[in-house]
Amino acid sequence: MTAINRTDVLYVTALSSGVTLLSTSLCGAATIGDVLRHVKDRTEPAKGVVTLRIRNSTQGWVQQHNIVLNSSPKRTVANTRKTTGKTDYPSLFAGMEC
Repeated sequence: MTAINRTDVLYVTALSSGVTLLSTSLCGAATIGDVLRHVKDRTEPAKGVVTLRIRNSTQGWVQQHNIVLNSSPKRTVANTRKTTGKTDYPSLFAGMEC
């Protein structure tokens, strides 16, 4: 795998079933993980197999990766309460019986 430096200019394209989900330039990424997080954050509702094309114009290389995006609900207090019955913060009424 080729290296990515924070000063490199990356052009990232994400395709799913021939449809472009994302086409952007990216600066400041130091790893392929940074690029994947950026793509996942920008294509939040998308799920399934996505072809990711990364072109590093600074170093002159192109990589293509097939990744799988899963759409999962973001963890919020409301989602936590529904799934576990508990919240992330203490209750004012803890220990009180009705």
